[in-house]
Amino acid sequence: MIAELTGLLGIFIGGALPWLEAVIVIPAGIVAGLNPVAVVIAGLSGNLLTIVLAAVYGQKIRQWWRNRKRRGRADAADDSANDPQPTSRARRAQRVMERWGMPGLALLGPIGLGTQLSAVLAVSMGVNARVTSLWVGAGTAAWCITAAILASAGLSFLGIGA
Repeated sequence: MIAELTGLLGIFIGGALPWLEAVIVIPAGIVAGLNPVAVVIAGLSGNLLTIVLAAVYGQKIRQWWRNRKRRGRADAADDSANDPQPTSRARRAQRVMERWGMPGLALLGPIGLGTQLSAVLAVSMGVNARVTSLWVGAGTAAWCITAAILASAGLSFLGIGA
């Protein structure tokens, strides 16, 4: 009982960490022998918590930055002339957003950019934090359930587990 709770806490924390993501820790928890439903709930909960935090605080930072730029450069003709160049990940996310919109970023984010970065990039492009959280959360949930099914099916195919 305590070992399972400790394992689920680890899955929750792993799901919340940007470097691990729930899509990675959920199969690991299932392979470790934890209950697949509990593992999905723990990993997804940790990941969703950080998605919402990234979206809400990303939106607040964006608004603060825009207000700061307006006050600091009220006399400038073009605010975008001195903006830093976006990174290759940011450019890739921009292309995804332009081509497939928020649903594309939500589905590709968990496997390509990371969920928290996807949320921050979406709000930096002007998408509302609530909409971002819902879309990226839905994409993450879909990938987590897919990862859990594939891990369980793989173990069953190999004859491992119950």
